[in-house]
Amino acid sequence: MVEKATLDAEYSVIGCLLVDPSIVGELISLTRAEDFSIPELRTVYQAAVRLFTAGRPVDAVTIRGVCGAEYNNLLLQCMDITPTAFGWKTYIAAMQEQTRVRRLRALAEQLAEVRTSTQARELIGQAGEILSEKNRTRVVTMDQALLQFFTEQGEKRKFISYGLDKLDRRLYSDHGDFVVLAGRPSAGKTALALQMAAHMGQQERVGFYSLETSPAKLTNRLVANRCIIDFARINRREMTDEEWQRAATWKKEVTATDLELVHAPGWGVQDILTTALARRQRIVFIDYLQELRGRGRDRFEQVTNISLDLHTMAQEHGILVVALSQFSRAAASRADAAPTLTDLRESGQIEQDADAVLALYLDPDEDAPADDRKLRVLKNKEGRLGEFSLSFDGQHQLFAEYMDGQLAAARHVARVEKSHRGQQSEIKTVPEEAKNEPA
Repeated sequence: MVEKATLDAEYSVIGCLLVDPSIVGELISLTRAEDFSIPELRTVYQAAVRLFTAGRPVDAVTIRGVCGAEYNNLLLQCMDITPTAFGWKTYIAAMQEQTRVRRLRALAEQLAEVRTSTQARELIGQAGEILSEKNRTRVVTMDQALLQFFTEQGEKRKFISYGLDKLDRRLYSDHGDFVVLAGRPSAGKTALALQMAAHMGQQERVGFYSLETSPAKLTNRLVANRCIIDFARINRREMTDEEWQRAATWKKEVTATDLELVHAPGWGVQDILTTALARRQRIVFIDYLQELRGRGRDRFEQVTNISLDLHTMAQEHGILVVALSQFSRAAASRADAAPTLTDLRESGQIEQDADAVLALYLDPDEDAPADDRKLRVLKNKEGRLGEFSLSFDGQHQLFAEYMDGQLAAARHVARVEKSHRGQQSEIKTVPEEAKNEPA
């Protein structure tokens, strides 16, 4: 049953459209046919849209010409209710609020009939989207745009930090962005993402959605990283007394971050969105994109839709989405070459949708230490491209930036060690008879 207040709002919106031609364009841009629960009013609205898009006047006479003479009394009734268009935006707001209520009631009826938890999650996700809907796009005049510009420029803008100074100076990430962190197998994507997530969690709530790794295993990495404890001994459950003490002392280093670990095998984007909204997470990490369930006939189409959905999730709900991604097999076979955007696995849509794409890979320089990594900014809508070196301490699952001069020193040490190993190898391979020859 439709409430009288809803009906009045719908009649009033149509009445405003009829009595004031100057608001027709903006009114249409803020509404849609589905907002009207009364079929006859929906027909009138659709006729007004057709007339407006055709460049014809929109009034009672032209609409009657489209809908037919039988609509004459309805048009007169609408104009009687609203002799002026004053307050037309209020009428629209009231009508659209009831539209949301109708959609939620319909979902509630469907929810009462579900037979699986998967169906329930999908419906609850749809409800979350309805409740979080923002106002529809409005046309902004240059006067309005310039006013907003001066207002914003008077305020200091704070971007989201990744905990790496050189990366922060390149990326200007904010809520609503979609960032991809890509890498080859065993490059350390998960470890780097966890470190970033823990850092961001010091400022606001972060959700880390893992489609493969359990929260317990992720916690092992976090404790190794935050408490500087040997990762291998944590996995073997062979921590020393000193490490036990350190874990107890540095417990706050782990709990101080508002980071939530979510085990999400078999989940899709909608499942993550529902949970993120319910948990009020402002930043979401996904490990990793290609493991998400998606719509489509084949994997290419599924990954394309996943990328589009993540982009929409970020923009419409003001969530920073950082999705890990695999490189293609072709890229993995080129271990000595830096990755490119075309190396992203399974869909070119990812590089189009992402606001920024980062590539983590082993340093191809033969003089580089074995634990060195390169972090390359392949795409950046808001800042500079480029790359820089990171040192990965696998023992403690810790990434660190090189300071000026450190990288050169590390590579010098690596060259010396390599040369030393080569000399030792030569000594071992000297024939026995040569060793017995006189000097």
